[in-house]
Amino acid sequence: MLHPLSNTREGEEVTIRCMECTCEDACRLNELGCVEGINGRIISNQSNIILQVGEARLAIHESLARTILVSPVQ
Repeated sequence: MLHPLSNTREGEEVTIRCMECTCEDACRLNELGCVEGINGRIISNQSNIILQVGEARLAIHESLARTILVSPVQ
């Protein structure tokens, strides 16, 4: 079941499934290691979402997080 990254909870493990953001934003996220198919963990979901991907932690604004679709890790 896909849902926006902005609708996740702290501690939740997710898989990035689809990025419906602008090409510029998607390219920047890809450069930082946030690519479709990768697993990550939600560190914080306050005004910004902090997503840990590997050893990197990415702070993603809530409006951008609404355009990133994820599913729970199985």
